[in-house]
Amino acid sequence: MPDSTPPRTAVLRDRAAADALELVSGLVGRPRRVPARVHPDLADGGPGLVLAFRQLDRCLPGEGWGAMAEGYLAASVEGAARLGGPTAAPGLFGGLAGLAFAAWSLSPAAPPRTAAHERVVEQASLRARALAATPHGPPPRAFDVIAGATGTGAYLLCRYDEPAARAALRDVLTALVALSGADRAGTPHWFTPPEAINDPDRRARFPHGALDCGVAHGIAGPLSLLSLALGGGVTVPGQRAAVVRLAGWLAARRTDDAQGPDWPALVPLPPPGGPTPVCPPAARASWCRGAPGIARALWLAGTALDDAPLRALAVRALKAVHRRPPPDGTGLCHGLAGLLQITVRFAQDTGDPELTGAVAALVAASAARLKAAADGPGFLDGAAGTVLALLSAATRVPPDWDRALLLS
Repeated sequence: MPDSTPPRTAVLRDRAAADALELVSGLVGRPRRVPARVHPDLADGGPGLVLAFRQLDRCLPGEGWGAMAEGYLAASVEGAARLGGPTAAPGLFGGLAGLAFAAWSLSPAAPPRTAAHERVVEQASLRARALAATPHGPPPRAFDVIAGATGTGAYLLCRYDEPAARAALRDVLTALVALSGADRAGTPHWFTPPEAINDPDRRARFPHGALDCGVAHGIAGPLSLLSLALGGGVTVPGQRAAVVRLAGWLAARRTDDAQGPDWPALVPLPPPGGPTPVCPPAARASWCRGAPGIARALWLAGTALDDAPLRALAVRALKAVHRRPPPDGTGLCHGLAGLLQITVRFAQDTGDPELTGAVAALVAASAARLKAAADGPGFLDGAAGTVLALLSAATRVPPDWDRALLLS
């Protein structure tokens, strides 16, 4: 289900667009030789570079970027084979779904049936059925965007025209519908038990478990996938009710401040029979766990449900983000590039001049930050993600790569 309709105009124009493209040029340099083999994960390996060079070729054709995209895909396939590709996990950011997504991106109109694709389809169904049968409190890695069913489902949604992929996607959606319900004594089925919180300091702060609000590891990720599929007419029983339920849960967990709506990264669970604990401070603005990613999930839900108040809450939340200090990093996961891409999407969807101005401010902030510190080449935390977000802001070419972040 690629985003095939270009926006009428780029969000940035004239000098602002030229500045963004100049920043891109400084980050990517010139086409060069591709290694024979690279690490095959999307987060920090070859597939992320495939996405970046493919988008460069679409935005700046004839400069040699297409050959680099093809070369990095071949090198990623070699890397997967070296690491035992046939037995690799199907996750999106560290598994074969990221490699399959990169292959799809080069030919979305006629996507290839690669070994990675076949493995993802097979394993997605098996793991989704296992998730649906998991007792209360499954580990986040079973359902999240980074390693779990939601991220794999994001890829399968791109391949929904293929019968086997569509069947696997339906299994994923069915598992996420089950995940969204079955409260036990007021605790949602998808809560994270304390033993599944890997960080010792965080486990000490949430001794009875927690509920993750974010996109990367929490419930906003499943909400985004369920909403995108619902809006695209790909549905399973109970899906619409699940979107209503999850969107309502997130809306009720707001921790507003003087700037507007905000959310904590994690909501603590109380001890058995004990009082409700105080929520921790709101998360810093980010795609992965903060208000920008949650706002986008609520916008997608509001669009799928045709719920204007929910969309309005999402816009207010994103505008509030821009009144607070910016994120610390430069990348997509928890930095300026992720906030930039989300803001570009909202600016295109709403035409709101305040959000258009925020896009220009984020590009300027990115330029200043990148002068002070060099990034690695990765997709989630490095230059590939920054390049992709800048191209989204400065050109008319649809950024269908951000399906990997469940932004569209």
